[in-house]
Amino acid sequence: MIDVGNNEVLNELIVVKRSGQRVCFNSAKIAIAIKKAFDQVFPDDSEKQVNKVYEDVLNYINNNYVDRKTINVEDIQDIIETKLKENRFNDVYQTFSDYRIRRAASRQAFGIKQQHKFAKAIERIVNDNRENKYASDKPNDILLDFGKTVSCEYTKTYVLDNKFVRAHEEGSIYIHNLDYFNLGKLSSTHLILDNSIEEDFFSKFISLLISAKKEIDGEIAIDSIDRLLVPMFIKKFKNKFKDTLNNYLKVTDYLDYINFKKIEELIYKENSVYFDVDMFSQYILNDKVSGIFRQAYDDSMDITIKLLSNLFRNLLTNLEENHEENKKYSISLGIDNSFEGLIINNCYLDVLGKFDSLSNVSTIFNVKKDNNIELMNKVSMLVADGKNISFAFVDASYNKDNGSHVEYFSTGKRIFENPIYGEKSSKGRMIVSSVSVNMGRLGFKYENRNIKDFYLELDELLDISKNCLVSIFETIGDKSKENYRVIFNNNIIDDDKLEVGQKIRKVIKKGVLNLELAGLLECVLLLEKEELKQKKLLGDILKHVREKCEQYIIDSKLNFIVSETTKHRPLRKLIKLDKAIYGVRKGINDKNYYERIEKLFTYKKDLEEDFGYMSKYQKLLSGGNLLKVSLSKNTKQKDVLDIINLAIKKDVGFIKVEVRRQ
Repeated sequence: MIDVGNNEVLNELIVVKRSGQRVCFNSAKIAIAIKKAFDQVFPDDSEKQVNKVYEDVLNYINNNYVDRKTINVEDIQDIIETKLKENRFNDVYQTFSDYRIRRAASRQAFGIKQQHKFAKAIERIVNDNRENKYASDKPNDILLDFGKTVSCEYTKTYVLDNKFVRAHEEGSIYIHNLDYFNLGKLSSTHLILDNSIEEDFFSKFISLLISAKKEIDGEIAIDSIDRLLVPMFIKKFKNKFKDTLNNYLKVTDYLDYINFKKIEELIYKENSVYFDVDMFSQYILNDKVSGIFRQAYDDSMDITIKLLSNLFRNLLTNLEENHEENKKYSISLGIDNSFEGLIINNCYLDVLGKFDSLSNVSTIFNVKKDNNIELMNKVSMLVADGKNISFAFVDASYNKDNGSHVEYFSTGKRIFENPIYGEKSSKGRMIVSSVSVNMGRLGFKYENRNIKDFYLELDELLDISKNCLVSIFETIGDKSKENYRVIFNNNIIDDDKLEVGQKIRKVIKKGVLNLELAGLLECVLLLEKEELKQKKLLGDILKHVREKCEQYIIDSKLNFIVSETTKHRPLRKLIKLDKAIYGVRKGINDKNYYERIEKLFTYKKDLEEDFGYMSKYQKLLSGGNLLKVSLSKNTKQKDVLDIINLAIKKDVGFIKVEVRRQ
């Protein structure tokens, strides 16, 4: 295998493009071109074959261009075709050759480079349709894919600087939401939800959450639903108690002897549903009437709780069955310890327990020092039963702030710090956009090389990613309030200050730009072989990136956060490209996607020590980090509680305890 980084021939070689432009030799482009041809014939698991052809091409160039300073693009493509034929990949050779012919014809037909790129993108969809790759898709799905492709190509051609696009296509970085952000779609968002107590509150509530998905390509977080619903629950109960008591007194012929208007006034003066019916003692004629009052109270409570259960069931069903392309929602609770709050928490968990599984709706339980013990037992029991529940630790050192508590997304991402405006908060704030740095590739490039060179290129990629995020922010920020129907209608912090026709820039500025690290685990494994040194190096890299992120905040006056990539799509794409370039390495990239840093630990031998390390890493990741612990199907409620208590002890910020069902 050729070490491209240390190869004099390849490093000094200049590529002459068709336009006559001269650029440095970039071997990654060769691997990508070969991979695209293989993908047309072998959509899955062809990286070993790609790497074989790629190595053959590099060896040929290395051996035959020793005394030459330049190589033409067409010559490189000829060499690729030759090596495909020599390795008897005849179908791939034909695909590659046909592609070259079509591209040549397209360039001749379209004098402008941008038009040529559009033709290429549209042609890909048409060919896929002809080859029946959309056989199981509905027409609307094909149309959506067509629209996304055109939008993506437009963005790459007319919106983003070419250096960002080139880094993305070569796999050095990954630009998230590339097909959507130019249209104004935002990423994961904490909505400010109106807790008005109108009669049709819940139907409006569900409608808002469904409609917001058309404008948010990411997770919608419904924060502290227990606190949100307290006013509604109190009003519903008061109305039901008043009506039930009135009916019971009427049926028993006591109503004519009681000043019911005064009783009604007393009911509506209460700020809680927790009161003793003895407060009406001056209007209670005898023990029988006292019993009527108590029966009305108990029955009204039962009816209100059943109503709330039906509302929760309706909410979860509607969100789970939402047909928008990106369907993810999260619901957090566990914040309100009032009498009503505990009822709401218990009611939600009871309903959640009746669902076999929810793939689109995640539950996040906020753990506090004063959590109700019975509630904690119920949550841990549901987790032991395999329910999708994560835990955010409100009292963790980097989750605390005076007068505010952190809210998480189900991916472990968090929005809390707000250096530009001072106060820490999650409410009504969003991840405007994300760009991932391919740390796995850096690990391959700088294995057994000077660590200083590693940090130099890391800084270059971070700067590219930062500048790309600023560009995306400006693009989205140029949209006006009128471009949206839902999310800027008192659902985002300070959106009420937007005037007609005003750009949304000043509102989304309170959101965050997310610098993500992909393949960080594999990077550390490649750069350092000793286990203890790996853990130290991981901390050093995170500290370095965090410091860069803080400098970006000062320089740009925008909120930057750093987190780890969690979405499988970029992690899968990046590892496939790196397999094509560097081959398959056992224990490093012999899998379908890059993994998260939590996999550095087993959580078996010394769980307390592992949690201690992950706690330190979480504190360095201002944008949050997902710590997932998988337990066997025989896990008991106590086992889950033990994990939670250990997380509290080790100052962990967020954790997902996953119980395997098989």
